[in-house]
Amino acid sequence: MTLKLTLFAPSSDGLAELVRQLPPPDESLGVTSALGRAEDLAIEIERGRPDLVVAELPPLDEAALRRIEAALNGSPATSVIMLSPERSPDYLLQVMRTGVREVVPTPLANGELKAAYARQFERLMAHRGSARKGRVLAFLPAKGGSGSTFLSTNLGYALAARGQRVALIDLNLHFGDAALFLTEARPATTIADLARDVSRLDPTFLESSMMEVAPNLRVLAAPDTPEGAMDVTPAAVERILTAARERFDFVLLDMGRLLDGAAVRALDQAEALYLTLQLTLPFIHDARRLMTLLTTLGYARDKLHVIVNRWEKGGEITSADVQKALGTPVDLEVPNSFAAVAHAINHGIPILRSAPRDPVSKALASLADRLAPQEHARKRGWFGLSL
Repeated sequence: MTLKLTLFAPSSDGLAELVRQLPPPDESLGVTSALGRAEDLAIEIERGRPDLVVAELPPLDEAALRRIEAALNGSPATSVIMLSPERSPDYLLQVMRTGVREVVPTPLANGELKAAYARQFERLMAHRGSARKGRVLAFLPAKGGSGSTFLSTNLGYALAARGQRVALIDLNLHFGDAALFLTEARPATTIADLARDVSRLDPTFLESSMMEVAPNLRVLAAPDTPEGAMDVTPAAVERILTAARERFDFVLLDMGRLLDGAAVRALDQAEALYLTLQLTLPFIHDARRLMTLLTTLGYARDKLHVIVNRWEKGGEITSADVQKALGTPVDLEVPNSFAAVAHAINHGIPILRSAPRDPVSKALASLADRLAPQEHARKRGWFGLSL
């Protein structure tokens, strides 16, 4: 089925520049063009209901923005890329609230328009049946201090380094700090922000709202206050994860210890649940209680995996003891390397970057290799997009 593309600009010169900046159309696109102001663009959307609009417009006042919003409300399948010289955060937020998918600053530079066009084209093709369905992996601490967040964040980095597109979502809603394990930067958007306006969420908007901490790796941070957790409903979590699965190869969930409705809704989408513990009796005791709860909630035993963190050879309690106590074999032993791990955490650097030869890095790399074998690299196609 042909996608309908509309190019829009205030002048013929502006229209010619759009044509010059965008890739040549192929048989999958039916292209129309129009000139005018915001009102004319709104009419084009209402009459033609295009799949994708690339529009250059000057800064718009509130009345013009509301007119665009009304047109998009009447044509919810239309995606708009707006080119604008106005770059203030407040204005960009106002534009995005109208339903515009992306705003590209002008004058154009660094292939930004072509990249935005590629993202929207991929999203539209995904909605027509070619969407990826990313694998969802959940990491749960058996007890506070198990190292679950360290493992999920660094596994995400390892998978991203193998060319996988990875989303890390911090679902420790009250006290999550997963982003700190990968970067010292402060996230501009949290999961609570998305949950408050989840009706507008789609895969592209989700990705643009996440913080890129490394190539192929983005993080959606937990609410910045415990009160923000109240905005993250089970329905919002489901919609966020559905969008993430369409956009990423792997979606890693860093869970808290509270298994409320939102957490259970997330676990329902996971193909594997990794329980993290250390080799002490309190950890094993809590892990057994957690496994009992998870099986009571209906999760199959073969979906539950056990990771032993800070493992040491010759310890008083062994992995065999864990298997006997939990009735599940240990899936991964992560060696104890306190100094290297502490350095990585304190500097917000993945340990695979700060200490790539450390035994902890090797253990995480081995799990990443099992999940995404290097020889199964994805094919690449037009615009370098995954096929």
